[in-house]
Amino acid sequence: MILAEVFHVALEQTDVSAGSEYDDRNWDAVVTCEYERLQGDLDWSFSIYAANEVERRPTEAELASSVAQRLSAPVFTAWDARFPWVRGAALPDGSFTLARVLQPEDDSPAYVVDAAESRIPGLPNVLVMQFPESVRAYELPTPITDSVEEAELAKEASDLAGLLRNWERLCSRLSSGFPPHGWFPADLYREDLEYRDRLGEALDRLSPKNTARAARDALEQLDEVYRRFTVDDGGQALSSALGGGITSLPSLPWYWHRRPPRLPWSENTEQEAGPADDGTSTP
Repeated sequence: MILAEVFHVALEQTDVSAGSEYDDRNWDAVVTCEYERLQGDLDWSFSIYAANEVERRPTEAELASSVAQRLSAPVFTAWDARFPWVRGAALPDGSFTLARVLQPEDDSPAYVVDAAESRIPGLPNVLVMQFPESVRAYELPTPITDSVEEAELAKEASDLAGLLRNWERLCSRLSSGFPPHGWFPADLYREDLEYRDRLGEALDRLSPKNTARAARDALEQLDEVYRRFTVDDGGQALSSALGGGITSLPSLPWYWHRRPPRLPWSENTEQEAGPADDGTSTP
């Protein structure tokens, strides 16, 4: 019934069978669902297929949400191939969240949901936390980097465009209040500053051609954005958040000495984007 409604096909054009069942299947079905019993926090696995002639083709998220609401149970789906341990979870009320699912191992065949970004019905003991993966996966525009000829950059520094784009993403996060949740972990912030170090080194290795000038102009624009949306605290807030893990702060470049006016790695950080005003100038 669910498959027929979601895919807009007749009920007799669907088939729902166990993965090991072959004799009693509807081999003429254009929409099929194979199911398999699981162990642990996940009860069942569903594999749903639609033939090419099926016109109505919902997205995976739409399909998961429909099934979750009809079954009154959370439905877990793939989320981002870069983070296979994080799954999307469609909830019975129509909302979505992310969950960290541990795969079965040789000594334990059970699936374990050990954390989620919000409460999941039926799993009351799952830790609720924010995921760094959701921050990294969030798409941000990078128009300044896009304006630089990446193909030409690749001839002399294959990683330069990627480093420039990463710096622009951090600047975009600063200027837009750290979407999607107003939160950004301190260790990822430090990582972005380390990438900024590498960006400066990569630019220094470029020969003084037009492409190098375009890349340096782009970096100057981004550095100005970073200055505008940060304040100078000598790097103390970030170092403190990392447990004093930043050594030789005075000798580090200027951007290590600055931080967002509202610390995105602190709890209860509802960020509102706005330029910083600390009355300082930075070289």
